[in-house]
Amino acid sequence: MNSRNRGPSRLAAAVCAVVACFAADLTAQTVGADVAELIRLKDDAPSDLITRIATTRSREGAEGLVRAYDLCGSILVRREIVRALGKFDGSGEAEEPALEKVMNVATASEEPELREAAIFVLADAQHLGKHFLKLIVDSAASDIVREPAMQEHVKRAEASDLDWYRFVWNLKDEQRKDKDGNIKARELPTIRLLAFQGAAQFLSEEELIETIRRDYDPRLRREALLAMRNRDMPKAAEMAAWVLDRVDFPGSSRIVAARIYADREGSDASKLFLKLAKKRDVTTEDLRQEMAQLIRHMDDAGLLKRVAKMIGKGKPHERVFALLAGATQATEKQLEKELEARELEIRRAAAEVVIDRKMRSMMPALRKMLEKPRQPGDQRLAIEAISSLETGSDAWLKELAELSKSPERDVRNAAVEQIGAGRWKEQIDVLAEALDHPDWSTRFAAVDALYEMRRKQVVPLLIERGPKDPGRLSKRISEILWDLTAQPFGENYERWAGWWKQAAPTFEIVSDSELAKAAKEQEKKRLTERTRAPAKFFGLQIESHRVIFVIDVSGSMIEAMYGREYDGRPAARIDIARQEVVNAIKNLEPGTLFNIYAFSNGVEKWREESAGTDDEASRKAAIEWVERLGASGGTNIYDSLELAFEDKDVDTIYLMSDGEPTVGEEIDPHRIREDVAYWNRHRKIKINTVAVGGTLEILEWIAEDSGGKHIKMR
Repeated sequence: MNSRNRGPSRLAAAVCAVVACFAADLTAQTVGADVAELIRLKDDAPSDLITRIATTRSREGAEGLVRAYDLCGSILVRREIVRALGKFDGSGEAEEPALEKVMNVATASEEPELREAAIFVLADAQHLGKHFLKLIVDSAASDIVREPAMQEHVKRAEASDLDWYRFVWNLKDEQRKDKDGNIKARELPTIRLLAFQGAAQFLSEEELIETIRRDYDPRLRREALLAMRNRDMPKAAEMAAWVLDRVDFPGSSRIVAARIYADREGSDASKLFLKLAKKRDVTTEDLRQEMAQLIRHMDDAGLLKRVAKMIGKGKPHERVFALLAGATQATEKQLEKELEARELEIRRAAAEVVIDRKMRSMMPALRKMLEKPRQPGDQRLAIEAISSLETGSDAWLKELAELSKSPERDVRNAAVEQIGAGRWKEQIDVLAEALDHPDWSTRFAAVDALYEMRRKQVVPLLIERGPKDPGRLSKRISEILWDLTAQPFGENYERWAGWWKQAAPTFEIVSDSELAKAAKEQEKKRLTERTRAPAKFFGLQIESHRVIFVIDVSGSMIEAMYGREYDGRPAARIDIARQEVVNAIKNLEPGTLFNIYAFSNGVEKWREESAGTDDEASRKAAIEWVERLGASGGTNIYDSLELAFEDKDVDTIYLMSDGEPTVGEEIDPHRIREDVAYWNRHRKIKINTVAVGGTLEILEWIAEDSGGKHIKMR
């Protein structure tokens, strides 16, 4: 090196070092001042202050945000801090404390908004995010957190994750122990499923086949079969046929197999489908319906002709199958005959075909069903079918107005619903009359029908009705009023009435953009609040004033519930079920009517009559009854729900079970789902479900169909 150049080079380096030190000192001073300001302002701090601290990506900034989080109380500011901590990913020494705090928020916060924000921050963190997501899944955190953490991890699955995914999935169902040497509960089914989904893309055909043959979870077996199809593996059709032939597999698994088999074999698959459709005892209703739909869409005129000749022949389940498979070929004469069949399931299928094909020529048969029904349910079918054919008809509209006064609940509610679906504004007065009907379900149907109208005239009707129906209907009315007006009065109907006096002359139904803007402002306001309503039953808040708790007390309820204790010992599922019901009863709002059903082989009620009165003696008697419940017998979900639907007062059901149905009038999960949905078509009962210790798709379906919530626990 030239000695003449060495001096200036050293000088430049020294200057750079001095400037760097000065800049670091200046940054530290700025960060310190900003952190101090954030801690002073706490929940009143502006978001740009939090962002400015995070932009420094310094250790002092990360530690300052962590301190500020613990001092703040509002969800809004805490969420901003959590999001800001994610910016420290890959920042060196500040990275780990920042993301560790985010992980702690995800696992320990009671606020779902904060848990969700923390999971998303870790998911977006490219450097250490997956590491912390894995730590959450491997921890003893609540499954409510572990499941979304696993979901986000799997979205970023790599071959290097395969060994861990295999461990979590645990194909061989190996028993494992915790750090104290106690046997751990089986992994949550949804987390096993996610682990398998992460692994599936890296597995061989032999491994996927082993999974289909060996795994105990039907959803996981389905995923393996789908993976074979998606990767176009040679033995996909063979394994689909094998699953189809497994009568011990649930219909949902065999449905996936039927689709794959039809895709690979074309119309040749119909031979197996027709054979299976005849076997009622080993072919579930949902599988039979799916095979019928697959045949219906096969491009084979000869096959469809043969199927059409089957309509009206055989046992009831065969006749339903033929109707669905040969729907496009069914003649008027065949449909007329099936609309008069003895069995409701056949009449229902025939009506569906008429609606689907919009067959106005079938009006005389539908009229006959309406005017001379075998049972009230026929009138309901006829109303729905005729409405689909008579859209906009003034004459039919007048008939619906009369039918809306029927003494038969299903008939009355079907008519009210169809008036709303048709948005026949001329019938607002008819709906207003239904709004005062003694039957709760009719009032609910009228509320929803008025909402469908989206007219100014419905607003005062709903405001007047709201305070007369405390509980779930009041809440529904307040939600509808919000959608129509964007006014934030909730269930405070005095404020609604006062506002309407001023707003009525110039009011117009709000647009979607106006509602979205108001919703954003309301959400921001809600997140600044520092107190939240407590959960009531397995984490589900009870809003209704007409509730039935339907509790599983079958023999398997004596098994231990993961992570829970009762009187200083590991808690059995029945212990926790009793505890949850008792706590719920103690915290019910004043005026709430309630009942409790316990099911095993049969169904036992706390009170034989309708929902219990709300007084101290009733609550005490109910608690004593619950505390005496034991566990034995099978799982009778169908009969317990059927009995609950007979209660004229109930509007919300909380159903808790730990197993698939094994006894009762119906044990086919799909048929239970269909019947419950049919019962609920005009009742609008919300069914919230809690599954403990297993893969209970029936509970997921029932909650989904009724607009309820479903939660899973180990």
